[in-house]
Amino acid sequence: MRFSILKKFLLAFLIISLSPLLVLSYYARETLIYVGHETVESTKKALLENAASLIEARARGIARQIELFLQLCHDDLYALTLIEFDPGLYLDFSNGHKRQIWIQQGQPGHITEARMMIPLYREITYADTEGVEKIRILENKIFPGGRHVSLPFWGSFGREDYFNNAKNLPEGEIYVSHLMGVHVQKEEQLNGAENVETAVGGVPYKGIIRFASPIFKNGRFAGVVSLALDHRHLMEYTQHVLPVGDREVVFPSYNSGNYAFLFDDQGWIITHPKLWDIRGYDSSTRQLIDPLSPEYNAQAMQKGLIPFNLFHVPFIHKNYRKIALDVLSGKSGITTTSSVGSVPRVMAYAPIKYNSGEFKQTGFFGGVTLGARTDTFESSVDETASYLRDIIKQTVRHFIFIIIATAFMVGTFAIILARSFSQPIRLLSDKVKAVSSGHFDVSVPIYSGDELESLGANFQEMGHQLEKHRQRLVTSLKELELSRKEAVKERDFIKIIFSNVASGLIVIDQYGIISQVNHNTERILNILSQDMEGCSFQQAFVSYPELIDYIIKAFEGHKIQSIDLELKVAGPRKYIEITASTIQESYLPQDRCVLVLIRDITRRKKMERYLSRSDRLVSLGTLAAGVAHEIRNPLTGISLLLDDLHDHMTGHPDEQLLMQKSLEEIEKLEKIVTGLLEFASQPAASYSMADLNQVIEDTVFLIKKQCNRQRVMLFRNTADHVPAILMDQEKMKQALLNIFLNALNVMPDGGELHIDTYLQDNLELFSSGKGIEIRICDTGPGVNPDDMDYIFDPFFTKTPKGSGLGLSITHTIIEEHRGKIVVDSKLGRGACFKIFFPLNEEVNAENPGS
Repeated sequence: MRFSILKKFLLAFLIISLSPLLVLSYYARETLIYVGHETVESTKKALLENAASLIEARARGIARQIELFLQLCHDDLYALTLIEFDPGLYLDFSNGHKRQIWIQQGQPGHITEARMMIPLYREITYADTEGVEKIRILENKIFPGGRHVSLPFWGSFGREDYFNNAKNLPEGEIYVSHLMGVHVQKEEQLNGAENVETAVGGVPYKGIIRFASPIFKNGRFAGVVSLALDHRHLMEYTQHVLPVGDREVVFPSYNSGNYAFLFDDQGWIITHPKLWDIRGYDSSTRQLIDPLSPEYNAQAMQKGLIPFNLFHVPFIHKNYRKIALDVLSGKSGITTTSSVGSVPRVMAYAPIKYNSGEFKQTGFFGGVTLGARTDTFESSVDETASYLRDIIKQTVRHFIFIIIATAFMVGTFAIILARSFSQPIRLLSDKVKAVSSGHFDVSVPIYSGDELESLGANFQEMGHQLEKHRQRLVTSLKELELSRKEAVKERDFIKIIFSNVASGLIVIDQYGIISQVNHNTERILNILSQDMEGCSFQQAFVSYPELIDYIIKAFEGHKIQSIDLELKVAGPRKYIEITASTIQESYLPQDRCVLVLIRDITRRKKMERYLSRSDRLVSLGTLAAGVAHEIRNPLTGISLLLDDLHDHMTGHPDEQLLMQKSLEEIEKLEKIVTGLLEFASQPAASYSMADLNQVIEDTVFLIKKQCNRQRVMLFRNTADHVPAILMDQEKMKQALLNIFLNALNVMPDGGELHIDTYLQDNLELFSSGKGIEIRICDTGPGVNPDDMDYIFDPFFTKTPKGSGLGLSITHTIIEEHRGKIVVDSKLGRGACFKIFFPLNEEVNAENPGS
């Protein structure tokens, strides 16, 4: 029995392929199990550490937000000291300082959520030098003055003595109190509800933090102003926060242990879902609750009769005191505690740095804590670890299955492959024997004992019998036909590329004649193809001498780089990038043609100019703020001195006139300084859904009298059913008013002002294609084309009285609203400003107001 090639090949293939696969499979399985176990344990540890660090980082972030918020209150108090003692102005100040709160309301069994804007300060006061309040704004209403605050008094929020604490402070210093308010007990908040999460309609906690500052006029004490920060705004920083994820809730679940709270530098809780844990005065004794008294115990705390002080609750958990001490040492961290309801928690904490008023002694306002229930905190990590273990087990099972399947496939493939070799060989041997039978009796000395012996002999015989010349001719014809098809295919491919390439292509032969251009060349250079093809490049590009010089250098064989050119053609300016390369058609140096590639880079140039302008605006804003602050104080001093000198020169009218003129010029300088400050530090935006047509109508109302005075006719054409968009209405009015006033300034002797709105469905500016367009067109002299690139730059103006900041501020406001502004103008035909805003779905996706 012959041991055929099929059997030899199959046996060798199986031994060579399966032996190392089995060894490798066993080793890989053991290694995977070990590595998987180590990976799960290290991953579990890393997840726990990462989750803890994330909660701690979030606590530090909340602390930083509160530090900035307290500084904002400082700035507001300073601004109040500059306001005249007028109840109306104080009420305007209150109306201008509002913030949104998110609360639960309704009735038991039917709880709803509400977001409402309330004043930032519950009370604003001014008391004269004798301690008599002359102005009092309470709950955004004007109350009659006359209250004496020169001695400690019991007010709406507890016992206060802010006047005496503030009046002796030096100018520039402020007094800041701890949280004041009447303590709310548990039953008062619950109002019959089973738990704090379902409690509505109960007694609210009315608390304030008093900010007070003395006022000096001409170096003399003139009284004390104060702001009472509404405690509800402080609650907003912790009430809606969850320790894991970015989701917020209107009211946290206390029983879950997943909530945050604030405490002050005395250890008292000042924000908490349970109002009875917040510091306050005893309504019966009118005194602060003493944490050292015998009544301050675990039983009273369980009943909700006393507030929570971190320094004095070892009966709840010893780590609360550690948290308070760490915070007053400036440390943040994470530890374990339990709540009053004995819920075990993991708690992160961070200090809130503050160094004013009653907090100056410690240098800290207090701290923020962010807690999560321990089992909830670890369960997510355990779930991840379990998931990893399942993946590893599944991987091992898959690996074993793959090994078995691979072995089966290898055997099957070996059989198929061996048969694919042996069967054709036997078939070929039989065919060759049939052809050569009786013609050639030449044996081949191969004694391998298998089919190769027959294959060698038969192929040797067949080689002598082939019609060599016919086969060579057939082969040559096939190769020639294949070459022809490849050449045609390559030619057609080059034509397609030449016609469809996005850039312009120009081919110039060795004689300087343009032989071919594509259609994009016509578009970019604004020259028809019939005016280029067949002409010399010097004749075709006579309007572009730089392009001619560049091509000449390419013909001369110089190594040149691409260049950028500005095309001065009809319409907007266009910038192109030109690259030339030489093509050698033969070995002769003179047989050289040039291929010119032209790219339209106008969009890139505009983007570079936009980025450069943004950099200049940032630098200029910083410089403007610094210069404005340095100029304002000397100007104020000069103005006061001149005003005083003016009053003393009653007998010298000429000198008084000169001083009056000087004061007017100083007032102009102060307006410029104010403009600089407004440009350098735009106030924080307050976004809300608003009707753009109504905002335009409100702004137009402000210029109607000036239009009538200048004999300027107003034409308005507003689109119907314009969707509301998210905007800061005051900023939007400012942006539109700047454009309106610019238009009126260029039409002093009358003209027309057209204000139109349109709904657009095919705008390339926005991804959705949908948006709102505002067109503001005048019949003034228009904008010089050379000035078009600079009209939005700060301080660029063509009017002697202008500061050059109006359009720059407008441009910034439009961009803050994700909008675009462009200008179309021709000299002598007026200017048209076009403003585009995306519709709400695109604006909301980018969340501009957050």
